[in-house]
Formats: sequence, C-alpha cells, structure tokens
Amino acid sequence: MAARNGRGVPDTDEMIVVHRLFMQEYRAAVPLVRGVRPGDRARSGIVADHLDALDAMLTEHHLAEDELVWPRLAVDPAVEPALTARMEEQHERIAEALGRLRSALPQWRASADPALRDTVADACAELLPALEAHLGDEEEHILPLVPGRFTVAEWAVLSERGRAVVPKAQRLYMLGALGEAAGDDRRDEFLGRLPGPVRLIYRIAGRTLRRRTRARLHGTRASGGVGVPVA
Repeated sequence: MAARNGRGVPDTDEMIVVHRLFMQEYRAAVPLVRGVRPGDRARSGIVADHLDALDAMLTEHHLAEDELVWPRLAVDPAVEPALTARMEEQHERIAEALGRLRSALPQWRASADPALRDTVADACAELLPALEAHLGDEEEHILPLVPGRFTVAEWAVLSERGRAVVPKAQRLYMLGALGEAAGDDRRDEFLGRLPGPVRLIYRIAGRTLRRRTRARLHGTRASGGVGVPVA
C-alpha cells in the first residue's frame, strides 16, 4: 500500500519499518557471525547468504534514494543544499563500511576461518554507528519533506525496487523480520500493506514461519516456539 489513510499521501512510514529492519538485522549479525564455529562451512555459508541479502537490500535502498530522492530535493529552493549533501556523504560512508564487509565475506564463507569470522563480525559492528546516524537523520529531516514533493506513485517506486532485490530464498525470513521490526506500534500498518493472500498467510502462520526461518539462520531447531540448539 503506497498511500496513507486513503488521502493520496506517500507512505513514508513504511520506510521507517525498513530502517528498523536494517538496524535489527545488522545488530543481530555481530553475535550471529561470532557464534559460527571454526571450520563450520555449512553455518558460515548460511550466515553469509543472509549478509549478502542484507547488503543487496541496503545497497538498493540507498541507490534508489541517490537516483530518485536527492536529485529532486537538490533542485528545490526550499531545501537546504547542505541537507542533501550530508545525505550523500552518509551514503558514501556506509558504502565504504559495506565494502569492507563484502571483501571479507567470500573467504569466510568458503573457509569458516575464525580470524576471518572476527573480521566479518567487526565489519558488521563498524557499520552500525554510521547506519544508525544516517537513518535517524533521514527520518527526522528527509521524510517530512516527501509529502507535496513526491506523488504516491513516485514514492512507491522505492518500495518496489527494494522488494525486487530480496533473494527468493530469503523472502520468508525477511517477511517475518519486517513484522518483528514493525513492533506493536506499527504492526497493523505493516499488515495493511501486505497483499491479501500474504496477509492471510502471515496472520495464520507468521509466528511459525518466523521461528523456522530464524532457526535455520541461527543453527537451532524451532520447537514449541523456542529455539533448541542443534547437537
């Protein structure tokens, strides 16, 4: 759903949930990576796939803003040029941090080497401050500028591009992760954006799907809603 309250206003609240998802998953990635045992290439492969998916999603999220949002705001005389310049600089810092993570990931995926594991975990940790600062800045200063400057259809393109890059194998996990990121305060809005069939599946089996997809990522078995470590 691209509009809020049926008034033809772009749905910027959806982006807040996506931001929460990125922070939630990258924070969780630090202990997740550190928990992979040396030489356990099956686990390093699963976790690396997850980090690759997050990388693709975050990179596309920022690319869409670089191509569709900043140019529009940059030519608006009511918007301070320093604001869009700051957004672009923040994207560059995040891209550099993602680059360090990306460079270490293939070798760790293939070897599950403990030194590389620590490099990957440290890269995730180093990404967090820049990401948190940027997303908060964007929510405070950019999202309020969207109504009146973007149509519903124009703003919806960002969501469409973001959904398109989620790897098929990761879609169930990310659906559950978005529901978790929405929290109690935004869960009804999150559900309202889902297509009818997907919303029905989520209401009926969302918690089970989330347990199962989390169990695979974390190397646990979903049992009675509680992960049981795999022997």
